[in-house]
Amino acid sequence: MRVNFWDLSGHAEFAEVREEFYKDTQGLVLVFDVGNAASFQALDAFMAEAKANGYPTGPVPGALCANKCDTRRTVSEAEGRDFARKHGLGYFETSAATGALVNEMFEYVFNEVAKR
Repeated sequence: MRVNFWDLSGHAEFAEVREEFYKDTQGLVLVFDVGNAASFQALDAFMAEAKANGYPTGPVPGALCANKCDTRRTVSEAEGRDFARKHGLGYFETSAATGALVNEMFEYVFNEVAKR
């Protein structure tokens, strides 16, 4: 199996680049900073952007990463889990700094894509 990951920046100036990738999406990893409520609130806009640009209909295997879980939070775990559940995503409290649950999240996404 060959897997390609694309890190698509959330900044507005990269919107055109992101649009090119949505239609061929087979798996998804959304990341927000638990200490930055704006990054969590932006998730709905990214989902809308994806759907407007050919994101496959129906469930797409994926994960929501609540990153920086080792720092002070402004977004609760319950809020993150609720968003993930509404969008059919797995939920992981990760830390890029410590590596907490990063491997597990990628394994989850790989396995979910492989099942389909």
